[in-house]
Amino acid sequence: MKKIKFLILMLVGLTFFSLTSCSNDDEATDPRDQYVGTWNATTTGSLTLFQNGQSVGTAPLNETRTISISKSGSNALIIDGKTYTVNGNNLSSTPTPLTETSNGITIVATENSSGTLGSNIINFNNTITGTWNATNGASGNLSGNAVTTLTR
Repeated sequence: MKKIKFLILMLVGLTFFSLTSCSNDDEATDPRDQYVGTWNATTTGSLTLFQNGQSVGTAPLNETRTISISKSGSNALIIDGKTYTVNGNNLSSTPTPLTETSNGITIVATENSSGTLGSNIINFNNTITGTWNATNGASGNLSGNAVTTLTR
């Protein structure tokens, strides 16, 4: 009789043990989700044109616009069409070629950008280097820096 009671208690114990649940790994959230959507972007900085080593002018960079952010792959964000790798709170991207013509001046440059993620803000530091040429034959180098801040 003692053996039957023992077996019944063991069976009941095993039944209760098997009914307990473990945490569900499928419920893990992607930390990038908080950044997906539309953001307000403010860029400030300047771009300086040089000819024969002398500054021939500085153009201010001051722009406000909206941009979109989406996820890409397992560790990247697409911010305003550019892919950034996410590493903790840091963002990095490959250099971006830029070509722009305005007021008779053509700029061919490369932009390097890196950033940091915050809960409601994203900051980028951008450096731009390259060359310029004008329709009148003048040409030279250029460089500049800009800071872009994204807010909701």
